[in-house]
Amino acid sequence: MGVKDPLLIDKAPQLAAGQTSRSTALVRTHYSTEVLTRMALLSYRFFKDFRRELPGRTAGYVETGLLVGADEASVGPLLQNSAMHKSLGIDSRVMKPDELAASGIEPMLDANAFSLFAYEPNAGYAEPSTTASSFASAAVALGAKVLKGARAHKIERAPSSSAGGYSVVTTEGSVLCKNVVLATGVWSRPLFAAMNVDLPMRVSRHPVAIFGRPSSYLGTRPVVFDFPRSAYYKPEGSELLFVGSLAHELDASGPDADPDAYDEGVTYEETIDFSRSVAAALPAMGAAGTYRQGYAGLYDNTPDLHPVIDELSGHGYPGIYCVVGLSGHGFKLAPEFGRIISSLVTQGRFADYDVSVFGLRRFEEGRLLEGRYGVSTIL
Repeated sequence: MGVKDPLLIDKAPQLAAGQTSRSTALVRTHYSTEVLTRMALLSYRFFKDFRRELPGRTAGYVETGLLVGADEASVGPLLQNSAMHKSLGIDSRVMKPDELAASGIEPMLDANAFSLFAYEPNAGYAEPSTTASSFASAAVALGAKVLKGARAHKIERAPSSSAGGYSVVTTEGSVLCKNVVLATGVWSRPLFAAMNVDLPMRVSRHPVAIFGRPSSYLGTRPVVFDFPRSAYYKPEGSELLFVGSLAHELDASGPDADPDAYDEGVTYEETIDFSRSVAAALPAMGAAGTYRQGYAGLYDNTPDLHPVIDELSGHGYPGIYCVVGLSGHGFKLAPEFGRIISSLVTQGRFADYDVSVFGLRRFEEGRLLEGRYGVSTIL
């Protein structure tokens, strides 16, 4: 059982020209809720075997490994998470600072600036725009069409005489269809509001600074999550280092960012904060790292920082599905999001594990999902 005449509508004239292009595109399995960990593991396997899953296409995946460095407050949750990861078949190794220092996994890291580590060798990063283009071209090869440069701004019930159930109103005209999948990211809330459906979601700005690495710190290196300084460090290619924030404050305070008019650069103060963090964790960067440039992307955050995956029949819109409010998880979980939604649309259910926990009504019913860490929006 499949679908007829699938159409992808993208607001930009070029695929992956928006927030996808600003993703740091990390691929890892370190989560603190079991359901997200399962999704991350299956998505990791897809990225690792991307050329087999989608022959002739690539995600540009690079395996680097991941070091999660805990502060004292996060030691207990890290131990719990590592045990849960192992029970699911994930290679997760707990290491004390002296054990990490002796291992040679990352000799540039000041291990004594942390209380405990989890090392996961099966992690890395992909190239976000290439990945999106590969998915789209594979869909086109199977009969899908792509409408670019068309912004959807309303979904209406189609006239009863039409074959479709809905009319998606775009800047390039209306599209009649039986089913709609809303994967609309930071632009979701106005679409839901137009249907009188409450979507509790905030849009927050996340800056990233890019540094050049010194000669002693080149090549493929593990990604580092730095809980004491609420930062992460992603070595990219042979000589760059991307630095971003893990701080809750970016998501819990201040006004919502406007997806169509926000500060896409990084401020001087943000650059200084990132410089201090990376210098404390990786002293070689403090001694000889060089700032190159920066940019800012956006997260679409729900109150519990977990995605909404649902069919909206309970809100009066049968046949409209959503995968929104991805809260920083979007890229790395994309393969599994796609598998879940395609199953819901074509079979009416997803049987591999319980995804009802991601339902939209969980917010009004007080069934929020909770992670173990108190340090980061993405864990």
